[in-house]
Amino acid sequence: MDEERVKRMVNRERNARKESERLLEQKSSELYEINQNLEQLVTERTEKLTTALNNANIAMKTKDDFVSNMSHEIRTPLNAIMGFVEVMQSSEYEEEAFSNYLNIINDSSETLLKIINDILDFSKLQSGQFKISPIDVNLRDKLQHVYSLFSKIATEKEVSFLINFSNDFPKLLVVDDIRITQIVSNFVSNALKFTPKNGTVSIQVLYEHERSTLILKVIDTGIGIKKEAQATIFNSFEQEDRTVTREYGGTGLGLAIAKQLVELMSGEVIFKSIPQKGSVFGFEMPLTVAIEKKQLKSNKKRNLVSFTGTILVAEDNEVNILLISIVLEQLFVSFEVVENGLLAISAVKNNNYALVLMDNQMPKMSGKDATLEIRKFNKKIPIVALSANALKTEKEEFLEVGMNDVLSKPINKTELLEILEKYK
Repeated sequence: MDEERVKRMVNRERNARKESERLLEQKSSELYEINQNLEQLVTERTEKLTTALNNANIAMKTKDDFVSNMSHEIRTPLNAIMGFVEVMQSSEYEEEAFSNYLNIINDSSETLLKIINDILDFSKLQSGQFKISPIDVNLRDKLQHVYSLFSKIATEKEVSFLINFSNDFPKLLVVDDIRITQIVSNFVSNALKFTPKNGTVSIQVLYEHERSTLILKVIDTGIGIKKEAQATIFNSFEQEDRTVTREYGGTGLGLAIAKQLVELMSGEVIFKSIPQKGSVFGFEMPLTVAIEKKQLKSNKKRNLVSFTGTILVAEDNEVNILLISIVLEQLFVSFEVVENGLLAISAVKNNNYALVLMDNQMPKMSGKDATLEIRKFNKKIPIVALSANALKTEKEEFLEVGMNDVLSKPINKTELLEILEKYK
């Protein structure tokens, strides 16, 4: 009996030991699996963090390169403007040289303005503030105008420049013509920039009536784009490489803006490039043909400007005062100038002006605050903001405080004439 009891005890101990070993082995296996999972998780997290850090570094470098390049692009035309102004102030020169210097200053100013407009357009697109405004447009005339604008550049570069329309191209299409011409101008500008002497640039315009689709292509025989750069050519802040940037210039925003505008208008970008042979940039876009309306003929001839009455100009910057004074004098328009918002309020109270051109950022009182005060005692007088800020949000703020319109700086004579005609 005692021997049997001892055997059972030995068996129980042996079984308990085996169970313990089994449990220990099971736990060890589980711990090993957990450890493996943890190691895999740590590896994956490390890889993700490394990728994110690399992407952040690439993005930072791209933006640093962009800022550096932008500084160069802005300073280049600015240097020309300031340099030739200094030359004209300190030298004696022939009339032909004087005209040449003025042309250089004008071209440099337009380049600088285009860079600023690119930055503003990109900002508005990124913030979702960009609006498309389609109207009935003779698109053939608009595109012919773009062609005319770039013909001089093509001639100077000795590049063959053509534009062709399909035979049945509609007379009127419903489209935002300003944005279409902006896109095409960007494509044409790039094509001419990268096409060498004796090359060819052509604008091909087709309207497919069956699909109600506009197809436009700008085809060049230029240097083309390397295959490794083609995937990112429409990215913001990017150009093919720094060599291209140094040799040809540019902000790296034009193609990104063009692509986003095409997509805003429900279109698709067309792009193909073969290095050293040329590129095709364009788009397909659904557009409706507009119904042509008959217009009554009129024998009335429109005067250049028929504005009567005196304009009050509220502006504190001496250079801007001089400029707008010269422009208004050339238009034979009567005007008076005050230098801040408080003086503008007083002037409107004591005089009968036909129109107020109101700068916003002035000492003592801003244009917005002055407008709010004027509207308390005069609801009718047209007040037009003079603004160096072209952002849509600020334009809306001008209208909210009681202004009637906005005239952007630098003042464009044609736009000023339109304002004078509107409020005459």
